[in-house]
Amino acid sequence: MSSSRSIGRAVAAVIVALMVAAGASACGGQDKSGTAVAFVGRNTDGTIPSAATMDQARQVVRKRAAGSGLPKTTVDVDADMLTITVSGDDGTTARLLGETGRVLIRPVLSTKNFQPGPGKTMPGKEIRQSADPATQTAALAGIDCARPDPLRGADDATLPLVTCANTGDAVYLLGPAAVDGREIADAKGAMDTRTARYGVTVTFTGLGTDQFARFTTANVGKQFAFAVDSQVVSAPLVQAPTVTGETQIVGNFTKDAADSLAAALCSGALPAIFTPQG
Repeated sequence: MSSSRSIGRAVAAVIVALMVAAGASACGGQDKSGTAVAFVGRNTDGTIPSAATMDQARQVVRKRAAGSGLPKTTVDVDADMLTITVSGDDGTTARLLGETGRVLIRPVLSTKNFQPGPGKTMPGKEIRQSADPATQTAALAGIDCARPDPLRGADDATLPLVTCANTGDAVYLLGPAAVDGREIADAKGAMDTRTARYGVTVTFTGLGTDQFARFTTANVGKQFAFAVDSQVVSAPLVQAPTVTGETQIVGNFTKDAADSLAAALCSGALPAIFTPQG
């Protein structure tokens, strides 16, 4: 009899536990599994990041996730591997969180539509950041925007750059950076009411405000580019000097991409280049 009562109590306990678990799941109290995305880290010179650099990257990604309203995000580090898992995510958001997030504002010196063709490549720094006009012209004509970019987030801000639009439909020759993304004090994802497109409203630091004011004053009527991880995401014309310390990046963004970029700008760029695997 005692044994029967014990078994009955055990069965009842299991049923209660299952009911509680089911209730928690139905109310969203239980984490949904997410797709883990692994990234391999490398310094801009191709070397393996130190343990301190990898830990810094983990902290930056956690800050980005918090800023994007994604508290159920895990970030794991194993040697040079950074693995990001966002609850309920198919990997898309995790990949956005793992982007380097390095922003440079550069003048546009030349631009043309990208035309695919045989023999085109995606060269590295020596070709695409050359100061030689003939090399720049050849790079503009020969770059393949359909290929992965080996310079992603690792271009030299003090040199010109031949690169592609993030949409893959245009090629640019950009001048040295006028403002570094480190001079961004705040950023928020928002919809541009004029174009009905998502973008990122950027507020500069005092130094960034001065730099952008000088740049826009000297370049009214000219085009400039917001380059994120070495790709052009927006290339507006300077309509008038901007002295307020605020501007907007408007490009081919979804709401999630705009919010992720804003979070990346607020938290700063990752300290190394992280390439997703698979």
